[in-house]
Formats: sequence, structure tokens, C-alpha cells
Amino acid sequence: MRIRQTVASGLQALGLATELLHRMRLADARAGIWEAADLQWWWRTPRASDELDQPFWLDGDGPIATALLTDWGHTWGLEPIVVPDVPAAVRSEVWSAAVERIDALSLVNVETLVRDDDEALAQFLRSADFEATDDRGGVTWMDAADRPTVPALPPGFELVDRLGSGDRPHPLAVRNHPTVEARLNQLSLYDPALDLAIRAPTCDVAAYGLFWFDPVTRVGLVEPMRTEAAWQRRGLARALLSTGLDRLARRGATRLKVGFATDAARDLYLGAGFRVDAEDTTYARRA
Repeated sequence: MRIRQTVASGLQALGLATELLHRMRLADARAGIWEAADLQWWWRTPRASDELDQPFWLDGDGPIATALLTDWGHTWGLEPIVVPDVPAAVRSEVWSAAVERIDALSLVNVETLVRDDDEALAQFLRSADFEATDDRGGVTWMDAADRPTVPALPPGFELVDRLGSGDRPHPLAVRNHPTVEARLNQLSLYDPALDLAIRAPTCDVAAYGLFWFDPVTRVGLVEPMRTEAAWQRRGLARALLSTGLDRLARRGATRLKVGFATDAARDLYLGAGFRVDAEDTTYARRA
């Protein structure tokens, strides 16, 4: 297998990462942590890493590996992504190259998520001065046929999508960036009909959720979901989640996925019928 390397930045890098994650998911229904839609979601706000050259390893069929660096403001994220059948020597090369880039760029705070069943990566990170933290999360899956029924909203509440509410500011703009909607519209997997919000009787946005359908893998992803504090404990999160899952299934998704990083999110998703498939730990390298 002839392998070559290239670099790309911005939307070109995101396109290669999307192709890589498609290839990984088609090769293994459970491998890794991320879907292509996860990385597209990260594009929602401008970052210093947008212009950073990202390395990719390719064979004759396209990308087989990368080690992405993402600027999250308070820290940098490292995401080594390798398709399952890549030779061990290439996997080691990718991991080592990632640490060399971190040192070359003088990045002092770097974090990465590691599946608890990926001891090889965890061992390598420990040898490169990464340490396991107390931050834990996981990945849950559900067959689309097992999705929950959609409950009625409380009186006075209304569910809308961006197709019918595009004249109003995007709910994500408050916590992300004023250009969030423009950046979402640059993405191949973004669908405004799956960009949902619940309006309260006051016309305020009480909850919102973004649902992603990937026609290549037929995976439906939930990312993100939020209920504003003033409107919690009214069943809005469950109604929003159920509606989004139903729309994903009707669009053609056969499997549904959502990750969690808090106990509250885990309980919500398990209560809707998701099942934990893998748990993960954040490893960090500090100054």
C-alpha cells in the first residue's frame, strides 16, 4: 500500500476529514469517537486553527489518517483519527507526528478524548506526558427503528426549524459567534430542516437542538442540545430530542448517535432509548 502525505487548511481540511470519517464509519460501525458531522459542527465559529495546515495520510482511495489540532480558546484539542485497517507503523507515525507538531507550535494546553478500550493510544499519550483527567464521557447509539414516540409540547410552546424561522437570529449565535448560521450553511451535512428550536409562550427560545443526517453512513447525529434554565423541567428536552430523532429516521438514518459529557445528558439519552456503546476519558498535556 503506497501512502503519501499532504496538508490542508480551512474548508479543504474539513472536506478531507469528512471523507476520512466516512471511510472509517463504513469500515467499522463502532470505531472511534467522532462522526463527520461532529467535525463539521466544530466549524460553527471562527478559530485560530482554521488557517492551520492539518496533516493527512492518504492511500490510493483517499485519506486514511490525520491528527487534527483545534483551537478551543482555553485549550487546544488533538484528534488522531485512523481508519481501522491501517498498518500499526502508520498509526505510530501519525501519533508521533502529532506530538512533534504540538512541540513545534509550542502549544502548552492540549486535550484529547480517548476511548477507554483504546489502551494502545492511552499508553502512547502517557509516554508523551499526557495525563488522564477526571473529565469523562461516552458515546451512545440507537437503531432508528427503536426511536421514541414524539410527545406533545406543553400548551403555548411551538417547535420551529430554520426553514420557517430564518428571519430571526439563530439561537446558537448567543453562545457561539454572530456568523454561526453563515458558517453552518457552508457545510455539506448541515440541513436547516433539522435545525430545531422550541419557542416559549413569550416567543423566547426555550430549547434548541441541531440534528445531522449523513447520507453516506446513514448515521443521524445529535449535536448540540440545550434547554435554557428558565424553561427546564417541562419535558422540552425530551420533546425536542424525540422530534429530531424522528426527522432523522424519516430522512433515511438507520442508526442514531449522541455523545454525553455530563450525568444529566447521559440520563436524558438513556431515558430516550439510547445505549452506551463506549466510554471515554480526557487526556491532557499542560504547561
